[in-house]
Amino acid sequence: MSSLLRSTKFVRYFAGAARTLILNSAKTAEANSLLNAKSLSAANSVLLRDYATKKTESLEPLLQRLDAEVKRFGRISKRDIDEVFDELRGKHDITSSQSLLVIRCCGELVPEELPEQRTLLVQKIWNVLNERGVPMDVSHYNALLRVYLENEHPFSPAQFLDDMESKGLQPNRVTYHRLMWRYCQEGDVEGATKVLEKMRELNMPISEPVLNALVMGHAFHGDTEGAKAVLETMAGAGLLPSNRTYTLLASGYARQGDIDGLNKVISMAEDKDVILSDKDFLDIIENLAVSGHEDKVEQIFPHIRKSAGYNQDVCNLIFRLLNRGCDSTAKNIMQTMVTSSTIDEGGAFFKGAFYIKHLVKLNRPADSVIESCKELQAEGLVPKAVYIATEVALEQGRTELAQKLFKELQKEGYEMREHYYWPLLAKRGSEGDEEGLLQIVRTMSAENLMPSGETLRDYVLPYLMKDKPQNIITKLQTANVTAIHTVRNLIVELLRKNRMQEAAEVALQFRPRGGFSIIAPNLITALSNTKDIESFVKVLHVISNQAVLQEEDSNSDEAQERSVASDLGRTVKRAVNIMHKSNQAEELLQAVLNRGLRIDTASAEEIQQYLGDSMTINISKLLSNLTSSDLESVPLEASKFVNDRKPMNSKQLENILANSNKAGYTVKLQKQLLSAYMDENNVEKMESFAEELKKTNFEITIPTLMRMYVVYLENGMIDKANKIREDIKQKNPEFELNRYKKVVMAHALIKNKKFDEAIQYLKDNKPSDDYDSYFPLNTRCWQMLNTLAEEKDAAKVKELAETLINNNYITPTNVLLGPLIKVHILKDDLEAALKEFEYCCNQYRSTPWKGELTKTLILKEDANKLQWLADLSTQIHGEINILHDLVLAFVECGRLRQARRILETPGLVSRQRRLNDACERYVEEGKSEYLEGLLEATKDLSIVDRSNIFYHLLVTYCKANETDKALGLWTVLQEEGEVPTDEFLVQLGNHLKSKNREVPFVIPQRTQKVKEESIIEKVVAPKQPIQPSKQGISNQIEALIKGGLLAQALDFTIKSVDDGVVPKRNVLKFLLKNFAAEGNVENIQKLGKYFNDEMRKATTFDDKLTLAIFNRGSGEQHVNNLLMTVESMKTPEELNSVLTKFPRSAALAKAVNDDNLREKCHKIADIAASKGILLPANLLWMECLLAGNTKEADLLWEKHMKKAEVVVFRRLLQESHLQKKPELIEKLIKLLKTNPNMSPTTLGNAYSRLINSHVIENRLDQAKAVLDEAYKHGLTNEHFNNTSLKRLKAAFEETGRSFEYSV
Repeated sequence: MSSLLRSTKFVRYFAGAARTLILNSAKTAEANSLLNAKSLSAANSVLLRDYATKKTESLEPLLQRLDAEVKRFGRISKRDIDEVFDELRGKHDITSSQSLLVIRCCGELVPEELPEQRTLLVQKIWNVLNERGVPMDVSHYNALLRVYLENEHPFSPAQFLDDMESKGLQPNRVTYHRLMWRYCQEGDVEGATKVLEKMRELNMPISEPVLNALVMGHAFHGDTEGAKAVLETMAGAGLLPSNRTYTLLASGYARQGDIDGLNKVISMAEDKDVILSDKDFLDIIENLAVSGHEDKVEQIFPHIRKSAGYNQDVCNLIFRLLNRGCDSTAKNIMQTMVTSSTIDEGGAFFKGAFYIKHLVKLNRPADSVIESCKELQAEGLVPKAVYIATEVALEQGRTELAQKLFKELQKEGYEMREHYYWPLLAKRGSEGDEEGLLQIVRTMSAENLMPSGETLRDYVLPYLMKDKPQNIITKLQTANVTAIHTVRNLIVELLRKNRMQEAAEVALQFRPRGGFSIIAPNLITALSNTKDIESFVKVLHVISNQAVLQEEDSNSDEAQERSVASDLGRTVKRAVNIMHKSNQAEELLQAVLNRGLRIDTASAEEIQQYLGDSMTINISKLLSNLTSSDLESVPLEASKFVNDRKPMNSKQLENILANSNKAGYTVKLQKQLLSAYMDENNVEKMESFAEELKKTNFEITIPTLMRMYVVYLENGMIDKANKIREDIKQKNPEFELNRYKKVVMAHALIKNKKFDEAIQYLKDNKPSDDYDSYFPLNTRCWQMLNTLAEEKDAAKVKELAETLINNNYITPTNVLLGPLIKVHILKDDLEAALKEFEYCCNQYRSTPWKGELTKTLILKEDANKLQWLADLSTQIHGEINILHDLVLAFVECGRLRQARRILETPGLVSRQRRLNDACERYVEEGKSEYLEGLLEATKDLSIVDRSNIFYHLLVTYCKANETDKALGLWTVLQEEGEVPTDEFLVQLGNHLKSKNREVPFVIPQRTQKVKEESIIEKVVAPKQPIQPSKQGISNQIEALIKGGLLAQALDFTIKSVDDGVVPKRNVLKFLLKNFAAEGNVENIQKLGKYFNDEMRKATTFDDKLTLAIFNRGSGEQHVNNLLMTVESMKTPEELNSVLTKFPRSAALAKAVNDDNLREKCHKIADIAASKGILLPANLLWMECLLAGNTKEADLLWEKHMKKAEVVVFRRLLQESHLQKKPELIEKLIKLLKTNPNMSPTTLGNAYSRLINSHVIENRLDQAKAVLDEAYKHGLTNEHFNNTSLKRLKAAFEETGRSFEYSV
């Protein structure tokens, strides 16, 4: 083959192909779950649950899950494919693009399976697709070819082509590339030659994938010299070998065990500045191992850099090695995996779980698996191998192995856990062995593992439902499950089966109070199916009767805030939505009212809004009776009329005024006409008409005079504006111009070349009130600054900016400070621009024109100043954000290699939204070259989802009518093994149709996604011209947030506040919480400008802002700044205002886990405590206790909290409830008792929560012991939460035991 390539006819051909080189690569994925091994535990639990109670899923969600798994991990399990195949064999339709994804997922994306099994699976799927008549194009055949190659499946290329031609499909260059690869896999020179000649006949470029195939063909069959000759041919043709080329050559040497030759290839690549990725080295390791050279594998380890995605690549390799029996190499390579610094002891527990799972899956003998597990534990590779193997054995139904592993676990001192029994319960239940099922429940009880509600609902009750409810309760009582515990979960199961009447009877008989979170959703579903209002209200009445809100599955943060009325309100609201369709809403509300059940005002408003025109007087009265008297209602009449009239212009008003005879009507028209002249900027008519009006009894009001004042200034008539100002003073001597009007005056002076007068005017009229951000004001200020900047007058720009800032006109932002940089750039004075940039960073913590400066330095190749600029910016925006800015700047400057090196930074987490925003901007600007660069820079990077980049590049090509490029992009997707999204195919297909070009694929027929702008317009635009209600505004903002449109939600919130409607506080908290989660400090600060002190406190604004700072990676800087500020404060009042920035909850938890930050937080707490402010010390003590740092927590308590009059511990109670750790509350009570200033009510609150914790887990004796202890300590009933005592008493009575205390 090499001689064939050296012939002159092919050299000429390659030279022409050099310009069309497209690199071929394989998709890798990020190792998120391996970096946080807790997710493996969660995954195991989910798998166990699926095994126990398998549920039917439709095809679409399964395919979406497949796609997500591929993008996230770079692999999927055969079980996932099997589920899709089962659905496919049923009656489910599958689209052409969906089938492409299914085919693609049968190759190396399923590394757990043997290649033969994967091939068998894809052939089954292919046959079903053909039988179902699913339209398939050349991309489907190319995907099948790729799977065959990845599985090394022997097939006839000639027969494959015949099959394609029989379907009327023509092979494209990707098809020939892959056929070429197949011939080279087998070392078939003649076949490869035929493919090359065929490609030449069709004028197809011979690009790098073909040459790589030739390199592989020589190297893998022992002809490494021939492979190197191909490299020489490539160089002669002007084609540069890629990392893939060198990897294939090195793998050839690896197969021969030739380490020296292998190292020479690696050195050759480095000399050519070609970087081999970690995945490339892992491929070389695999070839060494499977060729019998496992002893030489470790010599490759020093070359590995462990960049992003490394753990997932290693995981995939280990699966393949274990499949081939290379256990030794698998263990060695596992030791190189990166351990995340964020993994705690709990995460380390499940280290190596994937390895054990695969061992069990390979069906090796039980003794062999146990021996391997013990070895892995002894070597420290998988610390809990036996434990993990037990879970997997249960999941896979290997009873013999599971029983042996149970014994091993007990030898190691493990307690048996409830979820261990789930597969056993499911197995007995599915077999119809009721007695066996109940016996397992008895065994659990005997081991003090009382079945939880989840266990009963999912693994016990479903198998007993053929019997009557009373019999079921009795049977479970014989298995030591209390009646009240069974009842609540039995009601849920009855509701799931739409047995509403039976559910109501059980509820009334046993009266289980509370349980909204588990009962209400099922109650609503049952009502929808049965329309049984009477039973619905009965159940609702029972569970709302003195409900206790500490229930499983509830979010503790929300549980503290909601009440019975709000729970009822939400449930009734959903019920009304259902019953309204059958005109039974009024009947439902009447039934609720008859039961005396009260709902909250917010829910009533939502019901009213939902009913709209269907609201009746009776329903309105019912809602009034069901809520408090301050119900905010919208007048019904207003919603029926829409005002579509447009404002009249001055000419129309003049005509109407001339024909008007009514005095009152004339005055109104005169006001409108004067306003119209001002709107149209018709100064001459405005003046003359105002003079006419003055001669009559018409009074021009101050607001009208102010509008005239602005009109004069806009037109440069300063003297006339001052005259208007005097007229206003005569009317109201105390009248003061606002900021905006003062800035308009200054702008007019500047436009009239009176700069010094403008500066003096701004200083003389300095505003005395607090600054309140106002968009028109900021715009006007920027216009002034920008005008001076374009005149290249740096001194004036600087003076005006400082005057506006120092005199309280504006708050500095990147936009407003931009002209300070722009003026120097226009003067081509980069040094001055950088100096001014540094000043803005240090003085205002702003980075104006950062992007332009960055690109300028990149183009000048000034690495030192670029690093200096990045360091300055990082202090403000955080490292992650600045790295993304640099990536985009390098791409826009055409420096793709530098952009890629940043993206390969170990530990870098991709901000997908930042990349998507950049793509959208490039599309709007028509910058296809930027998108092409971004696509190339992100190639093979698993941390980036490139599907959006492909789509946006396609849109750009379509807009520019570059049809050939657009179609070529589809081919590139095939070459890279990517599955095009439906959105991509629809866009490309419609474009090809519009150009009368053939569409080589089936356009997906599905409902298109509504554009973001349409969604916003639909949500935001009011349907009637009425004043929107607080509830309506809040609902719209919440919808935007849940739709992921945070920027639009922010804009709409600000607009609502400007219009005088402040959204609900819980919605504002929800918006702030989302911004905090993504570290968006700027948007939180922007929203904060509209909050007063009360609103900031109500929405925990400062806490959200601090958390955002921590989440963006600037927590250390924040704590440093806070410490410096605290140290400089002199009075407790000053200190109190600063300490609002002290981190709390999640932010403080992050700080406590960092030794340096924790020490600084201690210093802040000490300083605050010295001035009598104990809250920081209190918060720090609580977080140390939650983090398990008991020693440090005790020191804080002794030092600061032991004599505190108030101790805050709500978060500790919440976390104790969530984590089911009553020992935290026990520790709290022990400490509270040492404080002589602690009130009995505070201590009673802690005792109440501890009692609740034990009652929920059915530990009644322990709950009673806690109460006894509290009474002995001197507490009385009035110090406890009354509901806690009542709940404990009810629990005792339901078990037939007496409760000795009176409640």
